Amino acid sequence: MGMLAMLGVLVMLVGYIWLVVVAFKSAGAVWGIVNIFFQPITGLIFCIVKKTGWMQFGIMVLGLILWAGFGGLTMMSNYPGPGFN
Repeated sequence: MGMLAMLGVLVMLVGYIWLVVVAFKSAGAVWGIVNIFFQPITGLIFCIVKKTGWMQFGIMVLGLILWAGFGGLTMMSNYPGPGFN
């Protein structure tokens, strides 16, 4: 896994934890617990309904893009190509 992919995982984790904390503080225990178990769809619903937490959700999406984009590039750079035995 490349360095940018690992950075993406770290950024996604920070956004996840921060969004769960915001959910607990601003909307109570139910939203916080639901956000723990059903991310990222619950995070998006929480942001739409409560109109808060958009920055944290954006950080999670940025981390996902870094992880998926650069992690996929790292995997493809190690691919030997068709016909390689």
